[in-house]
Order: sequence, then C-alpha cells, then structure tokens
Amino acid sequence: MEDRWLYDLKYEISGFLRKIKGKKRPGFFHYSLSGDYWGENIKWGLGNSVFFLKIIYTLGLEKEFEKEAREAVNFIKSFQRKNGEISDVLVYIVSLPFLLRSLIQTGKKVDFLCRQTRRAETRQAFCALGLFGEKPELEYGEIPKTEKEVKEYLEFLDWEIPWGAGSHFSHLLFFLSNSALKNKNELIDYAIRWIAGIQKDDGFWYQGDPGDAQKINGAMKVITGLKAAHRLDFEKAEKIIDLCLKNKNDRHACDNFNIAYVIKYCFEKTDKAYRADEIKEFMVNRLSIYRQYYHKNEGGFSFKKNKANRFYYGALISRGKNEPDIHGSVMFLWGISIVAQVLDIDKKLGVKEFLT
Repeated sequence: MEDRWLYDLKYEISGFLRKIKGKKRPGFFHYSLSGDYWGENIKWGLGNSVFFLKIIYTLGLEKEFEKEAREAVNFIKSFQRKNGEISDVLVYIVSLPFLLRSLIQTGKKVDFLCRQTRRAETRQAFCALGLFGEKPELEYGEIPKTEKEVKEYLEFLDWEIPWGAGSHFSHLLFFLSNSALKNKNELIDYAIRWIAGIQKDDGFWYQGDPGDAQKINGAMKVITGLKAAHRLDFEKAEKIIDLCLKNKNDRHACDNFNIAYVIKYCFEKTDKAYRADEIKEFMVNRLSIYRQYYHKNEGGFSFKKNKANRFYYGALISRGKNEPDIHGSVMFLWGISIVAQVLDIDKKLGVKEFLT
C-alpha cells in the first residue's frame, strides 16, 4: 500500500485551514478555498466552523490551533436561539428558491421552514462542541417526549429515501440520549424497536424500492444514531457487508465515507471475522479513491472529484471550482480515520474518529 501521502496530511491540511481562516470575524472559516459566494461581512458559516473543529480533532491538531478552536467554539455558540437550536439563517434563506423549484418540479411536500435542516445543523454543532468539552448554553428542546410523539416523528419521515430519513432517526436518538428527560431510555428503546420493524431481509432499513446507494447511505445514518445512543446492536451485519462489497459508492465525499463507515461497524459486529481479507482489500482501494479527491498543493479534499461542493443543505454557497473545500476535507479525513482503524494503522497515522 502506497500510503506516504497519508503521513503528509497533518502538515498539508494545517496549511489549508490557515488559508481559509477568516481575517475579520474570529471563529469564521470559508467553505471553499476561493469560490464562496458569501464572505465575512455577513454572519454565516456555522457549518464551516463545525467542520474545522472536527478536522483538528481528527488529526490531533488541537494544540496547534488552540486559539482558533476557542474562537470557533464561541462563534458556533453565537448561533444558538431561544429554543436551543443552533442553525445558520443564511443557509435557510438561500435554500428557499431551490425548495420552491423542488415543489414545482416534483409536487412533493416541501419543508419551507427548514425544520429538518435546522435540526441537523443543531446536532452537528452540539457534537463539535462536545469534542472540545464544551456545551451549548441551552438544551435543545424540539424533540418528541412521549412514545406517541416518537411514533409520529418516525412515521412522518420518508423511508423511501432512507439517507434522509435515517439522518433524522439518528438525530432523534442523539438528542434523546443527551436530554434530561426521565423517560429517555424508554423512548430510545421504542425508537429502536420501530426501526427494527422496517429492516428488510437484505439488512437495510427502508421502505419502497430505493437504490443501493440510498440503502448504504441510510444505513450509515441509522448506525450513527445507534452509536450516539450507546445501543450499537442490530441484526444481519453479514448481509449488509455483502451488498456493500458489491458497490463502489463514490459519487462524492459522503458516498465515499458512508460505505466505509457501514462496513467498519458491520465488520465489528461479526467480531472482525466475516470476509476479513476482502474487507481489508476494499479499504485499501478506498484510500486510492480518496486520493483522487485530494489537492496536494492546496492541502485539502474537494467534495467532488476536481470540484468543490456548490450546495450545503440546499443552499448555493460555492462556485464549485476545481479546489478543496472544508466539507469534502472533513468527510474524507473522517473516512481515513475509519479505514485506518480497519487496517490497524490509525495510531501510526495519528488519526482518531470523532463521535457524531
């Protein structure tokens, strides 16, 4: 395995982070190297600062970026609202035209209040703060508090698109687990029983007939939820591995990460015994794919091959230049931390997985 490039990441990614660090607003980081539509004069960039904290945690750069980490923590906290959510108003506003277009094109119901986006951003902000021993000022209260409400919450989700639905199952378990509710364990148990009821014979959680990429990406979300609630117990791990090993799943950064994550946790469920050699070969090949997204001269990964990501939660924020972005960088580094564990080189590389 030609892995020399992996050992240069810490130094090169450090350079990339310094290039995208804001010059006027403490704690702010640009999304892409040079193609952002929005600058520092507008208060935005919650997600970028969340990604920054996750990157320096993954690479063990906390000391090198100690001042910037404190500033990012404060910047993230400044987005919190009275109901406890931490979300970016600019993302909400900029996404509205695309939500309207979706309504016109598909005729499906659209969440014009961006409740799900705001919930997702809040969860990611809470996670990033937690990596640095920090808590938001307010607890997030927009969660179900009875079994009836949990049932309604889960049934409302579109399980024919398991990537999206699984994401909000994961958020539910995360917020319940971190809540002060006296009945939270009963609610978590109920949610897990509910999700077990839609697990199919192939091992994945869905309704209808989604494609393999949706199944795999949805499974990643379900597993992160179980992990967040410390209930990492599920059936049919071998069948999930079988389908994953038949797929490349490499359209962009999230695809590339999700399949590695799912295989890793299913592999552990089999006590690292099922198709072990094939899984290790798959992970080595995954690193070769990751390298194709890496911009060595700039020191970061692009979300798509030779192209920075243009959209963040449906909001147009970047021109999509052939350059790295912080979103692609955090996903590929997270993926490297997962792959490195399977290949038993994580300590040698000095990378660690963050809990999300």
